[in-house]
Amino acid sequence: MRALEGIKVLEFGDGVAVGYCGALLAACGADVVKVEPPGTGDMVRHLPPFGDGAPAPEASGLHAFLSAGKSSIAVDLKTENGQDLARRLAAGCDIVIEALGPGTAERVGIGYERLKSGSPGLVMVALSWFGNDGPRRDWSGSDAVAQALAGFIYPIGQKDGPPIIPGGFAAQITGGLTAFIATMGALIGGLSGDDGVLIDQSILEAQTAYTETAGVRHAYDGVHSIRKGINKFTPTYPQTIYPAADGWIGVTALTPAQWFACCELVGAPELFDDPRFNTSAARNAQADELDTYLVPLFRQRTALEWFHEGQARRVPFAMVPTMADLADLDHFQAREVLATYEHPDLGAFTAATIPWKLAATPLRHGGLAPRLGQHTREILSDRLGLDSDKIAALSSSGAIALGGTAS
Repeated sequence: MRALEGIKVLEFGDGVAVGYCGALLAACGADVVKVEPPGTGDMVRHLPPFGDGAPAPEASGLHAFLSAGKSSIAVDLKTENGQDLARRLAAGCDIVIEALGPGTAERVGIGYERLKSGSPGLVMVALSWFGNDGPRRDWSGSDAVAQALAGFIYPIGQKDGPPIIPGGFAAQITGGLTAFIATMGALIGGLSGDDGVLIDQSILEAQTAYTETAGVRHAYDGVHSIRKGINKFTPTYPQTIYPAADGWIGVTALTPAQWFACCELVGAPELFDDPRFNTSAARNAQADELDTYLVPLFRQRTALEWFHEGQARRVPFAMVPTMADLADLDHFQAREVLATYEHPDLGAFTAATIPWKLAATPLRHGGLAPRLGQHTREILSDRLGLDSDKIAALSSSGAIALGGTAS
């Protein structure tokens, strides 16, 4: 039995954050139904990578990862019939997560106050870029915007250059993970007899909370984190990336013991007692000068050699791997960090599994991502008791769309 087996979840809205929150719930055993607009579906379906490079809503690798193991129902929330169906489906659910935008759920009749009347213990998560209230709640957001406004990228980059965005969907993954954590807390409260709850989850605020020490440092000593160069944005040094003979090696040597071992490993033990570098603060202040010694030394061996030699001395060295390298790493294989998924439109692809292990309740990795509206007929029949004539009428009116069968 899985941890959330028997828990029913309804997922509304576009984007990576809501999709990832739903994916984590599904992996823990929840029955997650994704409600998508007919015709287009979730915008994630239209984001790369695609199986053969050609955009297709059923061939997005991102969709395959975020929606694995979910069901899909195509409902037009702009229609009265669609809104009624959504409310009826929500009445049988324990959790509703939505990313429709501030105020939209209320406008289409599926806001928390409306839904909890049919499901008093409902846990509802409203995911948005800037929160459900505040003077700027309706700003347009993106991952780059959230990372920028959170202060995450300000210290990253060359001294005289612009901030550098790490890329990808880091803020949205963070927002989805944070929403999942909040949902679990609310669900546990419900099991203890508490009433339902509305969780207002801002992606920006989640990313801000993960911006580490920059805010604390400014509050305590008034120092702004500034750009000091690529891979030199941490307050301690070395905690950076150096070129190796064949790639890149991540190097961290913060404690005296780590710094001593690092100096010995690179063949420069004299650096340990050098007053310019004998404390972490001194090394941070003289990072450029220290690099004139360390860069040529780290170029002398391969990244894998440095990785193994550093770890043998309990110094946190790590090669900077490609995804192919990760798949071959014995530790990743033993921990099942990555899994191979099979998809009819994509073929086989590798993606991350859920980032924790539960000893007594196995997680569910993989599963086919649904086609758009694949389960519309089944869910309306099984959960709401609608007969084929009623379903056909709803389809003809445009309130729903009937997708293809599993493939």
